[in-house]
Amino acid sequence: MHSIAFEFETEKELQEVADQLWKKHGISGEFEMYPTKDGHFRLHVFAEKPIRESILEKINAKKVQSKGSFGSPISKGNVSND
Repeated sequence: MHSIAFEFETEKELQEVADQLWKKHGISGEFEMYPTKDGHFRLHVFAEKPIRESILEKINAKKVQSKGSFGSPISKGNVSND
């Protein structure tokens, strides 16, 4: 999985970029979209293949640190032996 995250001023901008990545550029994987506490909108893309730099350069959005939830370790106290 390859991940990248963007932040937008409006939900419309977020949706336009998500549609462009999915439909125009054929980026497949998981797209997570949500509002932030400070009133912006965030798009996390967990792509199955690397996204070409030429595509990323065309995106008019602020790149932000993507959260690394995939493969996060679980403490032994939370593991069930069922």
